[in-house]
Amino acid sequence: MICTLFLSVINFSCEKADQNITRNAQNNKQLDSRTVPACANCPIDDCCCSVEIYPTNQSVNLRFCGTSDGASGCTDSGPGNCSSISGGGQTISLDPNNIRKLFCMSHNDAFSIQNITGLGVGATIVLSCQHDLTHPQTDTITIADTGKAYFATNGSCVIAECQ
Repeated sequence: MICTLFLSVINFSCEKADQNITRNAQNNKQLDSRTVPACANCPIDDCCCSVEIYPTNQSVNLRFCGTSDGASGCTDSGPGNCSSISGGGQTISLDPNNIRKLFCMSHNDAFSIQNITGLGVGATIVLSCQHDLTHPQTDTITIADTGKAYFATNGSCVIAECQ
């Protein structure tokens, strides 16, 4: 009797979970398993990107242009496939108490990052547009003081520096 009751509870629970997944798929909604709450703020089809200072004992100010979040109206031009950059613009400040910040990017789009720290020192950062994945692709770069770096995302949110 107890075994039958136990199996009934398990069976009902599994059916209920399957129904919820099917219902979400039928509504064309992506199941959200992101662990960083701010990633949920990106449009559902966009890349959740992160920028992190390295080493973590420095402070930097970076100006982003071409993101899908931030204030609209930012335009820039860079080399190669980054010749036309437009979209959101924002300043991201990183320091030992805030080593990582998130931003959103559209697939197959370009963006620029300018080091506006003004201390005469380069900013070394770790950049990824797969922040919501378990093993994201990352790129570590150093941007000279007042210098810029240009990147593009592909359809899988992999970033590549524009040349």
